[in-house]
Amino acid sequence: MTADAHELLAVAESVLDATSARAAGIQQLTEQLSRALTPADIGRLTATTAAALIGADACAAYGRRDGADVMESLHTHGWPGDTRAFATIPLHRGRPMSDAVLTGRPVWLEDAEQWRARYPEMAPLGVSQGHEASAVLPLRVDDRDLGAVVFSFYRTRAFDPAEREFLVTVASLCAQALDRARLYSAERDARAAAERERDRMAFLAQASRLMEAPLSVEERLRQLADLAVTGIADWSAVHLVRGSRVEKVAVAHLDPGKIEFVDRLERRYPRDPDARGGAVDVARTGTPVVLPEVPDELLVASAVDETHLELIRELGMRSAIVVPLLVRGRSLGALTLVQAESGRRFGEEDLTFVGQLAATAALALDNAALYEQQRLVARTLQTALLPSELPEIPGVSCAGRYLPPDPDLTDVYVGGDLYDVHLDEERGRWALTVADVCGKGPQAAALTSLIRHTVHAEVRHGLRPAEVLRRVNAAMLRHRGEARSRFATMAHAVMSRDAEDVTVTLVNGGHPPGLVLRGNRVEWIDLPGTLVGVFADLDLAETEIRLAPGDTLVLYTDGVTEARGPAGFFGPERLAAVVAGLAGRSADALADGVLAAVSDFQRGRLRDDVALLVVQAQR
Repeated sequence: MTADAHELLAVAESVLDATSARAAGIQQLTEQLSRALTPADIGRLTATTAAALIGADACAAYGRRDGADVMESLHTHGWPGDTRAFATIPLHRGRPMSDAVLTGRPVWLEDAEQWRARYPEMAPLGVSQGHEASAVLPLRVDDRDLGAVVFSFYRTRAFDPAEREFLVTVASLCAQALDRARLYSAERDARAAAERERDRMAFLAQASRLMEAPLSVEERLRQLADLAVTGIADWSAVHLVRGSRVEKVAVAHLDPGKIEFVDRLERRYPRDPDARGGAVDVARTGTPVVLPEVPDELLVASAVDETHLELIRELGMRSAIVVPLLVRGRSLGALTLVQAESGRRFGEEDLTFVGQLAATAALALDNAALYEQQRLVARTLQTALLPSELPEIPGVSCAGRYLPPDPDLTDVYVGGDLYDVHLDEERGRWALTVADVCGKGPQAAALTSLIRHTVHAEVRHGLRPAEVLRRVNAAMLRHRGEARSRFATMAHAVMSRDAEDVTVTLVNGGHPPGLVLRGNRVEWIDLPGTLVGVFADLDLAETEIRLAPGDTLVLYTDGVTEARGPAGFFGPERLAAVVAGLAGRSADALADGVLAAVSDFQRGRLRDDVALLVVQAQR
């Protein structure tokens, strides 16, 4: 065999050895990448294992999130000095990594001269510390730009076609692993976020039930503070605005000894009632405060002396969030949550959830005030307009609600809206009525009383709903006198139940259409019908509705759908969405939820009175 032949054979054997080594390296890298779960793990393997396989002296792997204008470092290896300044790199054409990402094509720089010729601005950095050649490859899967990887070499390197193909293959493996890791991380984060949101919604539901309990305002707030430390905070406190001062009404911790410690601390260092800062300022200004880290300077500023400061530090406060108890544009106080020994932290992302919790408490406080106001209205309406209580119906839950207009927006405190449920004993059925008399004041109240008592009288005769409305119409025409403009809209029904379902026969006299909630699906009941009290003859049609267990019928006055807020009218579409969102709630909770939505839509200032009747077939 000639010398040339020996030389060719040696070259062939060397190529085969290199090819075998690369194939084994690819297999090893593939196995390691398959076990990596996070983008950081992929970046580390790319910058170490993949770089070693390629023979690179240094490597930097960067990721790009969903078309962002910057890339973030996943891992760097082999670069001397502090690389923190390159933790993020903006995408900018005319730079090798940016060009690779934006074009989707590798950038090959075989020596320092090519660096200086193609990227003169970046060359001092690219060939620093003795580096010569660089291969910059995009990390790309299909049409998704995931980032880029830079392999750098101390020697010049001619990237022949075979080596370029090999480097592209390595980058492709890393890109596919990075794509999978991102999907896994996104799925894991989404699952964790969903679980956290589920827990928070359950907590808010529990807090809402607590706020609805027949307790005094202060007892409700004390129980709310106790509830908060069972899962979302280590400490909690509630302050209320009382006149010109802000007073603490509740403080809670799972360890009674710590509460006693705070009591002793406050007795030893009583707080100036006129002092500012913290919950006091939040209660007065209505502006929330989030402290991911409680700075020691804040403790120093609040301490009276060194002993006081030492005792405050013993509480171990790490993070805090303080939100106002806001309702109808007013701050009633503040809710404070503190993280201490658990080591957890509050962030801006927690503000919405804690704000919802505070809103629940604020609504409870405001409802207490509204209740007192409604009692004044009820003294006028009790005998003429509204039933003192709704009857208990086997297998059926009923909830009736009435809200007067905001006293700041009207001089009239007697409205013309009516809801009623009463028993027809002789036939074992119940009559349902919701009506809205045009106008307000004593005349409207008198006409409403006439409607209610006429319905009671005619139902006892066993008349069908349409005939009852005709009798009411005749009575209104007889008694309207000079009040020619007085009329009413009415929805009237008779309800009976059998062993399986509840049957409602409904008629509508110019009234807004009712709706039925079945599961989380809303069905409208839009019946034609003539206004009551205007024409001698009424054009009416009856319809029969079957309520299966869990189904809910909602009747209401136009104060709901015609409520005007900053976004225009509340409207039937928004009402349907609100009712659907309350699926699964009790009749009382659904009625309260609709009223709360209407009130919030008008920023707590109702321009018209609202009547609402909810009838739910029990499961």
